[in-house]
Order: sequence, then structure tokens, then C-alpha cells
Amino acid sequence: MGGRVGLLALGFSILFSIGCGSSSSSNTGQVRILEAAVGAPPVNILVDGATVVSNLGYGSATAYLTVKSGSRHVQAVPVGGGSPVFEQSLSISASGHQTLLLTGSSSSIQEAMLTDGGTTATTGDGHVRVFNASSTMGPTDAYIVNAGTSIIGVQPITANLAFGADTGYQLVPTGNYEVFLTVPGTTSVNLGTGPLSLPTGTNPNQTVVVFDATAGGFAYILFTDQ
Repeated sequence: MGGRVGLLALGFSILFSIGCGSSSSSNTGQVRILEAAVGAPPVNILVDGATVVSNLGYGSATAYLTVKSGSRHVQAVPVGGGSPVFEQSLSISASGHQTLLLTGSSSSIQEAMLTDGGTTATTGDGHVRVFNASSTMGPTDAYIVNAGTSIIGVQPITANLAFGADTGYQLVPTGNYEVFLTVPGTTSVNLGTGPLSLPTGTNPNQTVVVFDATAGGFAYILFTDQ
């Protein structure tokens, strides 16, 4: 059973790379948004009543958006009209970079706000973190390994990674790597990303967000963090 689930997950995995946006100032911050709430319709994103993103669909993400810092009223309103499916006051960090993840289901959307970057590394290394946004996978063991490396005999970077949780940034050599999520305590794969590239440069940071694929199994999105 576990092996079959793993093959389905690999078959439905998708990859997006979302990175840079405008720079922030002392009274603004940079925020990007991923819509990963199962069953939610395409939405317009409003901040303090003004539309900042139109027609954001499931599994899609924005680039970094410049938003006034402080407490901001954020809404996700169906493109077809009606009441917001998400509405919260969120804190935007001045001069910072953040990722807002809308997860859960259309009837109960939950938010997670990640702080991006802020790491330090020596030349030849960067950082990668993994976020579990799948409401159906359940707790999972997370691995980050060099591309082509077996996870047999390897300890997960985080065991029993729960829905709505992340691994924190992990130090990873630049070059190709892979992420595996498995049934806890086993090597039965829920999702394997295949090779991903952590580019050389000044302390590169990436985030892999795993969520439920629309056709079954699991998908992921790769973010380049600031």
C-alpha cells in the first residue's frame, strides 16, 4: 500500500519556482501568498480592502508583493463573488520577507505565516526547509538528501512532521538535492520531489511546500526565499 501511494504521489508532483519581488523599506514588507486550501475556488486577495492579487487558483502562488507593514486586514474573496473564504488581521514585518500559506479546506481555511531568510551559511552551502501543507497526508518523516541518494539507513531531518508544520531551515550543500516525505518510521514514500537545484551564491534559501494534488496524491511548490 505504501509503495503504491508513493508512486501516485510522484506521478502527480508538480514544480513551481517562485522567487524575487520588489525590495522593502522601513514601512513596508514583502509578502507572497500560496493558495493551497483544498476545494477553495479561485480568489482575489485584498489587503485593507484593496485588491492586490486577482484570480489566484489552487496550487498557485504570487511573487513577493510590497505591503505596508503592521497589522493588515487580509481577505480571500471568491472571484465569482460572495463572502470571503478567508479573513484575518495579519502582522507584516517591516523590511522583512514572509510567505502566507492558505491551507486546510474551503470550509475551514487555515493560515501559516513563514518568515523567509535570515540564515547564515559558509560558501558552498545554503538552506532548505520543508512545510507540510497536506491535510490528507498526516504526520510524515521528512528527508533532504543529495540527489540520487537512497534514504535507507538515513535519519529524517524531522520525524512526524505534522500538517501545518515545517522543518525549519536545514543546512544543505549547493547543487542538486531531493526531498522525500515518508510514512513515519518507514521508507514508504508519500512524495519524492526528484532532483531540485540549490544554486550557488550568497547563502541561498529555498522552501518546499507539499500539498494535496487535485487529481489525488501530493504535489509540491519550490520557493526561492530572500
